[in-house]
Amino acid sequence: MNDSPTAPVTAAESPPSGGRVPFLDVARALAMIGVVLMNAPTVVFAAERVGERAPDLVTSVVDTALSVLMSGKARALLMVLLGAGAVFAWRAAARRGGGPLVLMLRRYLVLGVLFGAPHLWVFSGDILTHYALTALVLAPLMPLLLAGSRARPLYAAAAAFALAPVVDAFAPQTHELAVVVVLVPQTLGFFCVGVWLARRLESGPDAPPGGPSRLPLRLVVLGLGGQVLGMVTMFAADLFFPLELDADGVPVGLGPDGMPPREPGSDMLVSMGGALMGLGGALFYLGLVWWVMNRGRTSARVLTGLAPLGRMTLTAYLGSTLVFLVVMGPFEGEVPLLAQYGLAMAYFVVVALAARWWARRFRLGPLEWVWRSLTLLRPVPMRLPADDAPPAVPARPARLTETGSGRTDAPHM
Repeated sequence: MNDSPTAPVTAAESPPSGGRVPFLDVARALAMIGVVLMNAPTVVFAAERVGERAPDLVTSVVDTALSVLMSGKARALLMVLLGAGAVFAWRAAARRGGGPLVLMLRRYLVLGVLFGAPHLWVFSGDILTHYALTALVLAPLMPLLLAGSRARPLYAAAAAFALAPVVDAFAPQTHELAVVVVLVPQTLGFFCVGVWLARRLESGPDAPPGGPSRLPLRLVVLGLGGQVLGMVTMFAADLFFPLELDADGVPVGLGPDGMPPREPGSDMLVSMGGALMGLGGALFYLGLVWWVMNRGRTSARVLTGLAPLGRMTLTAYLGSTLVFLVVMGPFEGEVPLLAQYGLAMAYFVVVALAARWWARRFRLGPLEWVWRSLTLLRPVPMRLPADDAPPAVPARPARLTETGSGRTDAPHM
């Protein structure tokens, strides 16, 4: 089992079995940065969020820009990548002669019980618990999704996305765990899109011989279209189900919890709009990263520097919550929003540098090693041999066509 990155790959060749797909690692790092930036003001509430401080113009511009760029989209990208990673992990288990289903079930049980549930206890916005729960639903479907037409995962994704608004509109959401369960169909849809992506990477190219794949730019265009459809759907929810306000601007018919009454039609449209915007954002960023890295220019080399961080996302994610609680927890409601975003960016600068140092010496991140060892029920090798340590940033990033499949079975989200 080799956890090191692949050597540079040209458009005409595929990485060897057991290699990695660099652009997926980079996309995972960017997704995690987006998720943590969106988490920063909610792990510990910012002063502007609790009304202790009025947002100034700069704060409003920065907050709005980050929300437009990342809110919902970073999580969706992470879910698509988790679906793709599940395929590569399944293939790796099959190559080793093990039972892929048992391994996948154990893998996500460990993720949910050891990492997700404790994190949910300290932060209600945890993503690990419902990722793990949804992956347990995905596991028995994997043989079906990996057989037959490579479009089959897209049909499964469409079915899951169609079910999600119904569940969202009519299922009770009275507790954090109930909300986690309600999110399963939509999350499963994103996972299935990731399964489709992995199968496209494993299949033959749709590019001219020796030329770049056309799929990255197609993903960019599809992503932009999905976001437009999502915004139209959101607008339709407001148009057809307007919120009634009294003379003082207070919603009419507030329930005992202080929330407006639920309107199933509005809930369904909002759920559909959120899924379309999230999926659109995920495809847009995935295609953009893939396209930039295929060009092999300076921007590609800069992005490739994030690949080690993309292989340590579990450590980075849980570490961010710990840092936010320790540094800002005693001052909840007092820290300005810009300071929180600044702390989040400083955290990732430090973690990205640490990840590059770590990747030269070790196969897995600290928590990734714990996860992998518990999944396999044995300690796995941690330190890289001296002659096997990869460079942190290749001289020229790999150009990948759809044949550029690789393995992503190292633990990550």
